Amino acid sequence: MSLSILRPPVADAEQLSSVRRLIAHVGREEGRDPLSDQALTQLTSSNAQHALAVRDDEVVGYAQLDGESLEVAAQPDAIAALLDTFADRDVLIWTHGEHSRLAAPLAQRGFTQRRELFQLRRRLDAPVDRPPVPDGIEIRNFVAGTDEDAWLRVNAAAFAHHPEQGGWTRADLEAREGEEWFDPSGFLLAWRRAELAGFHWTKMHPDGAGEVYVIGVDPSAQGIGLGSVLLRHGLASLYDRGARDVLLYVDGSNTTAMQLYERYGFGQYDLDVQWSNQSSTGSVSNT
Repeated sequence: MSLSILRPPVADAEQLSSVRRLIAHVGREEGRDPLSDQALTQLTSSNAQHALAVRDDEVVGYAQLDGESLEVAAQPDAIAALLDTFADRDVLIWTHGEHSRLAAPLAQRGFTQRRELFQLRRRLDAPVDRPPVPDGIEIRNFVAGTDEDAWLRVNAAAFAHHPEQGGWTRADLEAREGEEWFDPSGFLLAWRRAELAGFHWTKMHPDGAGEVYVIGVDPSAQGIGLGSVLLRHGLASLYDRGARDVLLYVDGSNTTAMQLYERYGFGQYDLDVQWSNQSSTGSVSNT
């Protein structure tokens, strides 16, 4: 049967259910979630553009465009139609994992690789000691409804040159707070008196794996070893909550972070790639 493309402003309840089933199915086949957390939180957002590939009343493909960021989850024979839908736009699109079915079609269309995001992993076979914190620092859990503004300020400062992370808004943060996996007991904040100096936000996955979700230190607190302390406190928290495997993502250009994580036993496990249909002289940042 023929494939049709629907462009609803926002998916209705039935469409959304079908999209979620599709995402889960593609994830099982590829071994990785085909969409980023950001895209997942925007499945019902009118601020993003949505496209559904439908055959015989079944959703076989989904695409979401947010600014210039395009994400796709689809059966193989629906990918081309979804890419055609946004062919007149300059876009950036991530392939999640080395087995992503999007990589070959993107290469065939002349997309070029712009960034690499490595997934690192390590085992947690034994409890992790929580090291002493630097003088004047106190670590406590995130308090929803109270700590958002402080976290957003430090996140923006710590990731000022990061293409996605540094631009988080309060809506982005609150969307994560609404996710089933959100657990403030795994969201560690390091305070220096009344000022937030750094944080380590951890995440537990449904399969029991833990994640170093985001870790950042305010520029004013760099040089006192706070990043390493927060990393170890977060790993200890993940172990206490049952994680025996831990993953994290690090930009391929961030050699300092890569070296830090390797010192703590992390090794390369998988690779995400950002692709672009823009010319090499475009405005895409590689930092």
